[in-house]
Amino acid sequence: MGGCFSKPKPVELKIEVVLPEKDRGKEELSTSGKGSPRAYQGNGAARHFHADERLPAPHPYPGAQDCVEAAVCHVKDLENGQMREVELGWGKVLLVKDGELHALGHKCPHYGAPLVKGVLSRGRVRCPWHGACFNVSTGDLEDFPGLDSLHKFQVKIEKEKVHVRASKQALQLQRRTKVMATCISPSAGHSVSTNVLIVGAGAAGLVCAETLRQEGFSDRIVLCTLDRHLPYDRPKLSKSLDAQPEQLALRPKEFFRAHGIEVLTEAQVWTRGAGLGGLPGHRGGWV
Repeated sequence: MGGCFSKPKPVELKIEVVLPEKDRGKEELSTSGKGSPRAYQGNGAARHFHADERLPAPHPYPGAQDCVEAAVCHVKDLENGQMREVELGWGKVLLVKDGELHALGHKCPHYGAPLVKGVLSRGRVRCPWHGACFNVSTGDLEDFPGLDSLHKFQVKIEKEKVHVRASKQALQLQRRTKVMATCISPSAGHSVSTNVLIVGAGAAGLVCAETLRQEGFSDRIVLCTLDRHLPYDRPKLSKSLDAQPEQLALRPKEFFRAHGIEVLTEAQVWTRGAGLGGLPGHRGGWV
């Protein structure tokens, strides 16, 4: 049957792809007859690598998509001994020139004071509000008040421009907790252990407990307090009358659990010795 109802004849189509001379060798099979390794590009395409070609090196900064890098100023904009607050992405950093350039968190972790208004001296910047002191080379807290240190960001100079690279999360948090040792329980084959009891769970007692962990102490630490709450910021009781309990806490419950720091609330310490009578009446526990 002819006309429009006739069966169409098959048509052969030949498509030839011409590759640049430099890429032809990369598309060939290796000498063993097996396909060469594939590397997937960002658009989902894949290409073979020749046996003599090296696979791309991993990015030097894992999670690069979580970082931001930009030129923040000219290298001559900052004199030695000066500080400047500069914008980076959606946040800010404190740029310090003390012999060399350093980039740090721009707010004091204690109450959020702008450190650019503080004092820079002998490699340290001091908070303008309460005097907390931070090392500009490391960002570490070296004098109180406060519990946390500053983040330290990467700095490089290219074509007389100062570039700063920072984690987006670090820019938002503006505080860094030092690395702490893991508490080893007696059941983990630790036959001999040293227990530390800290009487009082204010800021000083908490700093003592955290410092022990930061210095590598891995045995039991117990904070003992007459209060019924976890360590809290006492000055805020008179400065922020509308503050919620969680806003007063120096550390959340998860922090104490994660670092193996026990807190005995409504407990009192009693020293037993010669000439002491019985325990005085108290509704709380005794240690």
